[in-house]
Amino acid sequence: MAERTCIATGQNLPAYKLIRFVIAPDGFVIADLVGSLPGRGAWVVANDTAIRIADQKGHFKRMLGAGLRSLDADIASIASGLRARIIAKVSMARKCGALLGGSGKLLAEGHFNGLLAATDASPRELLKLKSKLGVDWVSQSLSSTELGQIFGRDSLTFAGLRVSGGPGFPKLVRIIYEDIMRLDGFYTAAGCNDLPDRCIT
Repeated sequence: MAERTCIATGQNLPAYKLIRFVIAPDGFVIADLVGSLPGRGAWVVANDTAIRIADQKGHFKRMLGAGLRSLDADIASIASGLRARIIAKVSMARKCGALLGGSGKLLAEGHFNGLLAATDASPRELLKLKSKLGVDWVSQSLSSTELGQIFGRDSLTFAGLRVSGGPGFPKLVRIIYEDIMRLDGFYTAAGCNDLPDRCIT
């Protein structure tokens, strides 16, 4: 997997652990969350602290010739954009059959690769599902309302992602996992358990 160097920390990391920034037509630096906008790019570790360092210490200006328009607003926009992207991809996974919702259905189906648990999920129920489903990873990045909306309900506590069953499932599940990891980077510095959006495990 291709690695990129963070202009703020100097770390060489897989691209999915960083965010690419480019110059927008208005002359300010913007985040390229998909990684496909034209122009020269600069990569920064996907977390609040690294982005602040890159802007405040002039790394963006040295690499791209400009800085962010509004540091706090841009960081909030990046987190919001990542969340919207995750919800859109998870909705796509549900429509194509790579995502199944409800603890009963999950247990009846068996193995899943990833488990999405609402931020207010019961720790005991979560531990039981994690063990019985044999998942590779668990995320508590979405609320029960957000998970519910994906399934056309008022709320939902658990949903499972699987890579078997369709030719595009592995790639889609990988994209969701990588985007969740990037979103979680905005919360880990303050301690996942102290915030509404807890980390991937």
